[in-house]
Amino acid sequence: MNKIELTAEEIKVINQQLNGEIEVWNATDEQQKLLTGVLDKAEELLEELDAYDELDEQFGGDLVKWYYAKYQAQNVSE
Repeated sequence: MNKIELTAEEIKVINQQLNGEIEVWNATDEQQKLLTGVLDKAEELLEELDAYDELDEQFGGDLVKWYYAKYQAQNVSE
């Protein structure tokens, strides 16, 4: 697995989404762009790791939450 890299803006929008402050459909254009980019990267990693069961079982299918947990876990282990 390649290192997950997120910008400060991506982290901000992830936290906004996880806190229920925004969703893709009610976000600003910039937030939508950032969130869509994060989702694209998350889907790519999900497929690479074949982690569909983990996504469903541990994260209730929340792709953003799963991806951010992977990001945080790699930063703890460095």
